[in-house]
Parts: sequence; C-alpha cells; structure tokens
Amino acid sequence: MNISRQSISKWERGDALPSVENLISLSELLNLSLDELILNQKEIPLPFNFGAFKSRKVFWAWMLLPLAIIISGLYSFLQSGDGIWTFVSGVLIAELIQTTGMVDLRRYYTYFTVTKTGIDYFSPRFYCPKIIREILSMYGKRSSAFINYYEVNKMSIYFNNKGYQGEGTTVAYRPRQVFYNREQFLLILEVANGEKIELNLDRAYFSDSQERKYFCGLFDFFESRGVEVEDPYHILKSIKNEYSIIEEAYKLKEKATVN
Repeated sequence: MNISRQSISKWERGDALPSVENLISLSELLNLSLDELILNQKEIPLPFNFGAFKSRKVFWAWMLLPLAIIISGLYSFLQSGDGIWTFVSGVLIAELIQTTGMVDLRRYYTYFTVTKTGIDYFSPRFYCPKIIREILSMYGKRSSAFINYYEVNKMSIYFNNKGYQGEGTTVAYRPRQVFYNREQFLLILEVANGEKIELNLDRAYFSDSQERKYFCGLFDFFESRGVEVEDPYHILKSIKNEYSIIEEAYKLKEKATVN
C-alpha cells in the first residue's frame, strides 16, 4: 500500500487519520466494509436482540406451577362445575410472579431487534394478558412493527434520575433488586410523523450482559446510519469509562440542583 511506518505510527497515536483512499484500500485488504473498519461493527452480531431471553427455560421455571394450577382448575370447572377457586388461585399466583418476581418475563415480547436497515420492536395491536403474550412470543407469534433508520429524526437515551423522598432523608436511590422498582431506562425514538417510540434499555444495567458489552457500539452504528443521538444523562460516557450508570446519572441531578 506504500504507507510509511511513520504514518502508521501517527494513526496509532491518534495524531493523524488515514485518508479516504487509504481507508478504502485497508477495507479491501482486510475484507471489511468501511463501517466495520471505522466503527468496529464486525463485533456487533447483527441482527441484535436487545433485551431478549435466549431460552424458554426461564419462563417455564417461573410459570409452570401457576399454569398447572390454572389448567387443573379450568379442567375441573368444565367437567363438574367445580374448580373455579383453583383457577382463580392459579391466575393470582401467576400475576403475583409477573408483578413482583426477580425476573421481568415481559422481556419475551418487549425486546427490540437492531438490524442493518432499521429496528424491529414490540407493537401490540390489541389487549392480551401478559402470560399469553409471553407464550405466543416464545413460539414466534410476537406482535411487532419495523421502523427504518431514515424515518427516525432523533434518538434520546432517557434515565429517570428523579429518585424518591425516603423517610427523614433527602433524595434516596430507588432500590434495584427487582425489575419493577428500578429507574426507568429507555431509548426514545422521535419519528418523522411525530410519534415517539419507547424501547426498554434495562438489560444494559447488568455489566455482564451482551447488551452492556455492545451498547456503545450500537449507538456508533445508529449514528453511522444518519440518526442523531442525544445522551443527556451521559450513559455512553459512563459505560465507556466503566462508571456506574446509576451513580453518574444521579450526580447530574445533584449538580443541577446545586446550580
């Protein structure tokens, strides 16, 4: 390629950047697209399911017992007219697990898929109980919609750093042991027609998740597709520097309060 060692050294130190011609030559030599070469997107396994469970075992581990009770009660009711309270008990147990369990089973249908051309996301067309949606989604019957990147005016990373007033304290952090009382963590898409689409980023809380691993790379990818990204809570900076997302977001609130 007729590139001097001095030039390569400058690229490595960040003192200079390769020319467009050099980038094209490098992409051909390494058999990479320009996106992959510049943004390191080869490491992002597109299509990427953000927030999806990888196995049905989680659902059945939590819901097998209440479903068995529901089916048993329904069978008894249809056979003899009894079993209605058994059925109701099963429904209540299932709802209790769905609401207060350690795992958010809604992820079976609320995940979104990042592709090369756009985002596929959950879009309900009618009311359906959560447990039915989860079962349908596990077996390929998820209700979804697709939006192309050129239809998105802007993406905003939203983190609810409002906190709450604890007894005898000022601002206390919300507990995060279970999903239903974590801070809301969303990707908000502002679409050309004025619609706003909210996508759950909750899985990026977990440092060992694939969603956390590829988080910054995904947003580099979105920007490479011409989508404006806003990050008012410095989430990308926190992840890149391995800071706590939660601590850093609350520090912004504290600074705003002081000012």
